Order: sequence, then C-alpha cells, then structure tokens
Amino acid sequence: MGRSQQQAFLAMLLAHPGRPLTAARLAEGIFDEDNPPSRPKSVLATHAYRLRRALRDHHAAHLLVTVDGGYRLDVPAESLDSVAFDRLVAQAEIAAADRPRARDLLARALALHEGEPLAGLPGGHAVDLRRHLTERRVEALEAKLALDVDLGDNPSCLVELDQAVFAHPFRERFRALLMLEYHLADRPAEARAVYADARRDYHAEGLDCPELDALHTRIRRADPTLGTATRPVGCSAAAHDRPVPDRGTDSRSSPVPEQLPAPLVDFTGRQSAAAELTTVLTRPDPGAVVISAINGIGGSGKTSLAVHVAHALRERFPDGRLHLDLRGAQADPLDPAEALGLVLASLGVADREIPADPAERAALYRTTVAGRRLLVLLDNAASAEQTAPLLPGARTCAVLVTSRVWLTGLPGAHHLHLDAMEPAEALNLLATVAGRARTEAEPEAATAIVTACGLLPLAVRVAGCRLAADPAQSLAGLASALADERTRLAELVHHHTSVEPVLALSYARLDSEQARALRLLALPDTPVLDLGPAATLLDRSPERTRELLESLVDLNLLNSPAADRYGLHDLLRVFARRRCAGEDAPAEVSAAYARLLAFCLATARNAEATAHRVEHTRRRLITAETTVPGTSFDTVEDATAWLRDRADLHQAVIRRACQDPALPLAQAADLTDRMGSILFGRDYVTTVGDLAARVAEAATARGERDVEVLARSVRGNMLCHAGSYAAAGQELRRCLPLCAGAALRRLRAKVLQLLGANARVLGDFEAAIGPLEKASSLFQQLDDETAEGLALGELGYNHARSGHLARARAAGERCAELTGGEVSISSSVGSYHLARILHLCGDLARALERAEGALARFRSFGMPVFQAATGGLIARIHLTAGRPTAAVRAAEEALPQAHCVGGMLEGTVLRALGQALADLGHRSRARACLGQALEHFRRLDLDADAAETEQLLGVLIECPSS
Repeated sequence: MGRSQQQAFLAMLLAHPGRPLTAARLAEGIFDEDNPPSRPKSVLATHAYRLRRALRDHHAAHLLVTVDGGYRLDVPAESLDSVAFDRLVAQAEIAAADRPRARDLLARALALHEGEPLAGLPGGHAVDLRRHLTERRVEALEAKLALDVDLGDNPSCLVELDQAVFAHPFRERFRALLMLEYHLADRPAEARAVYADARRDYHAEGLDCPELDALHTRIRRADPTLGTATRPVGCSAAAHDRPVPDRGTDSRSSPVPEQLPAPLVDFTGRQSAAAELTTVLTRPDPGAVVISAINGIGGSGKTSLAVHVAHALRERFPDGRLHLDLRGAQADPLDPAEALGLVLASLGVADREIPADPAERAALYRTTVAGRRLLVLLDNAASAEQTAPLLPGARTCAVLVTSRVWLTGLPGAHHLHLDAMEPAEALNLLATVAGRARTEAEPEAATAIVTACGLLPLAVRVAGCRLAADPAQSLAGLASALADERTRLAELVHHHTSVEPVLALSYARLDSEQARALRLLALPDTPVLDLGPAATLLDRSPERTRELLESLVDLNLLNSPAADRYGLHDLLRVFARRRCAGEDAPAEVSAAYARLLAFCLATARNAEATAHRVEHTRRRLITAETTVPGTSFDTVEDATAWLRDRADLHQAVIRRACQDPALPLAQAADLTDRMGSILFGRDYVTTVGDLAARVAEAATARGERDVEVLARSVRGNMLCHAGSYAAAGQELRRCLPLCAGAALRRLRAKVLQLLGANARVLGDFEAAIGPLEKASSLFQQLDDETAEGLALGELGYNHARSGHLARARAAGERCAELTGGEVSISSSVGSYHLARILHLCGDLARALERAEGALARFRSFGMPVFQAATGGLIARIHLTAGRPTAAVRAAEEALPQAHCVGGMLEGTVLRALGQALADLGHRSRARACLGQALEHFRRLDLDADAAETEQLLGVLIECPSS
C-alpha cells in the first residue's frame, strides 16, 4: 500500500470507516506538524490516487470516495481487525466464568495482531492510535496469560511469559504471572530468580514493585491459597525436565550460528542511518519481532550498512546471527522453502527432521527460534512475499532486510531508504580507500570524482580502489576520465567490481514499458521531471504515466521528492542514456524531444499569459505553432514559479533543439523569449542570454531569419539586464534591419522598445525617446494595449528625465490605464513606471502609493529584479520628501534583492542608502555605501551615474565629521 505517509493516510481512513474526513483533519493527522508540505491538498490527492490504484487491483476502487474536498473509505466496521479484536475481548469479558472459552476468545483476538501496530507510520494520528492499540493488546495478553496460569494446561505458558517479560520488563503483572507459574510448577528457585531480577531492574530505575513484593511474601510463607482446585501447587503442563527457553538458555543445546559476512574494515559514513537502525533494533519494549528493511538503488551500500550494524549489535543477540542471500536482484531469487531449509540446518535441525511442506518448515523455524535472541540478516530480498516466511515470531529476535525495492508488504517493518551519500561522507570514503594525503593534495579533483560518481558508495569505492592500485595515477587524471558521460561507466571498474552490471541487474527485471520509461526519462538534463512533461515525453496518459513512474519509484530506479515529481540518480541516468542509445532509434528520441519541447512552449505561453493577463497570441513575435495544450495556471504566483523552477528543463529542450535539425527551432526561440519575459536574477538572466545566443547561432546556420532576430532580441535584452549595455545595444541594433516586413512588425516594436530602455540606462534620455515613440506607435497599430502601455511608461520616464514633465505625466497616466485591470506583472510594471514619473513630477504621495502597491505584488510574484528597482525607488521618494529614516529602511530592505541582481540596480540602491545615511549624519557608513555604488557604476561604464555619485562623495569628503 505504498510508502509510510500513504499508509498513514489509509490507516486514518480505516480508523473511521464509512465516515468522511476533511482534508484539514487528514493533514493534521498524517503530516509532521513541524514540517508540513507546502501544498497538503495536492499531496493528499496523490495519496488518494495511489490508494485507488492499489484498490483497483482488487476491484475495490469504488470504496474510496471524495467528499467535499475530503475522503471517505466505505468499508464495514466489522471487516477491520481492530474492531474484531475489541469484539472478541468484550466477549471474553462476558464469558469470564467459562475460563477455557474466555481464553480461547482472547487467543483469537491476540492472533489478529501481527507486529507493532502502524509501525513506522508518521503523523500524530498514527502515534496516538499505535499507543492505544498496543495498550489494548498488552491488556489482552495479560488476561490470556493469567488464564493460562490458572488453567495450567498450556505447555508453552512459560515460553510466552518469558517473552512477555522480555518485551515489557516494567510491566509488573507479567513478572508476577511468571513467578506464580514457576511456583505452581513446584520450581521455587526459578520463582525466586524472577523476583531477584525484577528487584534489581526496578530499583536501578528508582521504581517499586509492590505486586511482586506481595507475591514473593505469599510464596515464602507457602500461602495455600495460591493453589486452586483447577491448578494445585506442583501441577504443571510443562514437564520439570523440559528446559525453559529463558533468554537463550536453550541455545546451549543448539549451535550458535555466526554467519555474518566480514565487515568492511574501512566502512565510512552513514552515521545517522546506522544510529537509526541501532535505535530500532535495540528498543527495550518492542512488542513484536523488530524488522528493519533497508532499501535503495544498487550500489548504495545497503549490505555494507546492515553488516556493519549487525556486528556492532553482536552482544545484544547472544544466541546467534544468521545471514542469508536471497538473490533478489538476480533472475532466480532464492525460493523461501529452500531458504527455510538452509536456516533450519544452520540452527542445528537435522535434515531428516526438516519437513517438506513450506508451511510446516516455517512453523518449525518459528518454534526453533522461540525464546532465543537471534539477529537475522536477510540480504538482497526480492519482495515481501519472499521474506515473510523467514520472519521469526519471537519478540526476542530482530530482523534486518536489504532490498532494491520498497518492501511495504512487511507487517510492522521500519523502513530505511538509502540514497546517495552526503558530499562530505563520499569525500571521506574516497580518502579512506585511496589515501587521505592524495585527496588532500588534490581537493578539487577529489570533489570532481565523487560528484561524477553521483555520491554512490559503490562507485566512490571503485574509484578509490583504482587510485589505491595505481599510486602514479593523479586524481585530476581520473576526474578528467570520469567527466565524459559516454565513458564514465566504463571507467568505474576495478578488477571484478564494476558499477554498470549492478545497475543492469535492476534494469533486467523491468518489463518493456518500464524500461522504455526509464530510458526516455533519462534524456532531458534535469534533476526532476513533473508528471505533465513526463507523460508528454512518454506519449502516455497522465494516469498511465503515474502508474509507470510509481512502479519505478517502488523499485528505487526513480526517486519522488514531491507528489508527481520524479528524478533519477546521476549514474542511473548515464546508464539509461547508454541503453537508450543502443535500444531506441534516433527518430524515436527526436520525436520524444519534440513532444517535450511543444509541451514546454505551450505551458510557458500559458504561464506568461497568466502572469501578464494577456492572450499569448498578442505576444507572438514569430510563427511557432503547437497543438499541445500544456499546463494552465490560476494565479500569477503559480505561473512565475513554474517558469522559475523549470528553467533547467527548458534549458535542456532548447539546447537539444539547437543540436537536432528534426526539432523546430522556432519553438525553441519562442520558449527562450517566454523565459526572458519574466526576470529572476543575474544567474537566470545569464542562462537565458546564453540560450538565446545558441538559438541565434543555430538559426543563422539553418537560414531561419525570423528565429535569428527573435533570439538576438532576447539576448540583447538579457545583456542589458546583465549590465553589458554596449554589447546589448550592438546586438539590438543588429536586429533592426532583420525585422523588415509586416510579419515582423510586433518584433520590430519590441526591439525598438528594448533599444530605448538600453539608452535610458546609459543616461541618454533624449536618444531613448525616438525608439520608444516608434515602439508605442507600432503597438498601437497592432492593437496591443498592454505592450503599448509598457512602452509609454518607459517613454514617459525618459521625457521626465529630459525635462518634458507634462508629456511625461500624460504618458505615465496612459501607461497605467492601458496596463491596469487585473493584478498581473504588466499592471505592476505599469504602476512602477507611473510611480517613477510621478516622483520626478513632484507628486510624492501618489508616487509612494503606486510604488508600495507594485512592490507588494513583485514580492508575491517572486521577482527580485523589480523588487530591487521598486525598493530603490521608494527610498528615493522618501529622500525627496525629507524622510531619511524611512529612506534607510526602504533601501536596506531592497539591498538583498539588489545584491542578488547586481549591476546598476545594486549601485542605485546603495547610492540611495548612502544619501539617506548622510542626511542622518552617519557619514562613515554613507561614504562606504557611496563608494561601493561608484565601483558598480564605473565597472559598467555608466558615466552619468558615476559622476552623480562622485559629486555626493565629494560633499562628504569636504565635510568628514558631524
């Protein structure tokens, strides 16, 4: 039923059969209150989908019903084990006078429990219900064992009591029953030993044991009332000469198996995982056999970790340590019946006494280990079904299981997923194997090696062994060899140890659809892929894609960091790409990329349309048709988040389009333009600019003029935002002659607008006016009000800086009118433009109102460029109004975003902060801020801004104190 949180979802619904639970109540019950998901309803919907999928296999998907945003599971209460348990216990209480029947009812109730209830499930609901169910079980066990002692006819009574005492050492009633059973069996020495052990254990914890004290006094005085008509003293179903399996005493007559493989002498890392396993396996009150299942990709170090922990716990399990390789990753996993035969032989059972029937073998196995403290390591399990018969029934035992798959079918198991190592752990492992002096001498190469190994322990160890075997080999040389993805797996070989065959074992178990999905998902160079793009890439429905990908997650061939998001380990990606090159035709690969590119473009258009509240057809600068609908968005925040968070995916498909003539380059250019329409900071701007340059180069080679001019216009815009103003102007001027013709009028208007903005940054306000007037006129002819408004806003600011205040204000007001309406990026930018103009026109109150409203929206949209620009504007408005304290506050709030963006904006905010600090008399800090601003302006060749800043610094230098 999936992983732990999904099981917690199911458990909470089962705890309220037939009753609807709201999304809020479910979220409160299953999510960690200290770290809830950002979109709990989406996560709950995913859990519901996965549960329905599992129920569908049993023709029961109709049982899960969605009710008013919540969920209800329509199952009869009487079908639940917990309800059946309570009913049987209640019947036993009613039948108390008929002790054999009451005991039978309690035994039937206890048989319904398999392991710890809801073991390992997260959330407050699971914690509370686990505590309740555990207490109810222990109470029933006390009652049942008390009847066993009273009736005296259960030959396993002493074994069960000893197990209960071991599992619940401070449950006084169990020790009292064990003392009484020994007394009634006429074994006083052992009764006294139980009491002595209890006194020692209780007093060590500062506890009293009044019930045991009273019973001990009665036994010492030979109280005749301790015997009953049913059970007189000296009458016991357990023969006196049969040894009681008390914490390993019967192991003296059986071999103590020592089957663990030798531990790695250089085992390194995984401290937190080892600590977690140790804590689970050594719990003082387990309630049931403890099972820890370690899962992870091949090569993640599951077996090494399990062996390391098992050896560390040797003293906790004095009756032996079993080890069995279940061959789960191979084509012929070990049959459970054969495995049981091997285990029984290890425990000293003669071949002739091992039954042929698998069920009888399992029963004999559980009987043989009863009361013994054994640690069982089941390595490389194929499935929960293979493992289940090998689980002991005794709570004194513990089981460690390793598997490449999630063994969610193991009852009560604690699951530990092993992923790649932490970078520091991987570096330490490399140093341990190859030699610390060598890694410390070449630290950068060492980092490159473990990164190329994907931080996978097996790969890092192989790399370390290669270095250790060849002292003349430099780390830089090996790092260089591993840098080439095409030969990386071939390099990760040392003698008989290799990474690729380990990955191939998992791949060989896939069916054709799973294998194809893995190969195609590895194509785009992005760490995580959403369900929508993945479905498009695979050319399958979202529902079928989710089924495929979830099955690969269960096999640990994909990871799922969030609902409907999937990724591959780096080395598995390399492996899958190699398989793709050998198994998929080039045309099929190109078709997959073409589908993905079309999806990304359609979704980016939808995102831009939502963000700017404008039909994407009005933003179409060249013809790039796509029939794919893409993902739609309800809010500006969701739209901008998509463009920001999927930049690596867009980058991957655009680069592929530049390399693959089978992909439409016009779509790649259009996608690049959509990425550039929403700015997120200097790294993003640089990425988009580099992509635009690639597209322009490819378009020139293919002779696609419209694609080339669009790509160059995007690059020019990004160069401007990156502070390369001269190069931006050169690139944009190169575009103009390429924009001839009616089909490219919108693109020509865009280029003119960008040229005007670039001239404004350089301080040439008069030169900016001409291109901006032409741009606004063209947009008006094209009936594009939003674009016209934004061009007018830029034009109005340049008019204001040139002294044409009336024209400036008219243009600014018209800008706000044309871009206003719904909340959007365009309307917010329009407000910013008007605020700048109103500030220069002296209308400070309206300017501040407009700027603060725009800033709030830019923060909501997550746009640091406009946050910095608007924050700096607010600081300047406060300065003009004679409010230096408010100006300092506004500038300091804007500075982190300005630093993120860099360039002119950072210089502008620093200059405003310096001016405000100077007005407040903090001249030393003011000089520091102005000095930094001057460095920015000089580096960017912004002569006018540099001169203004120098003048401000000069005033401070002339008046150094006060």
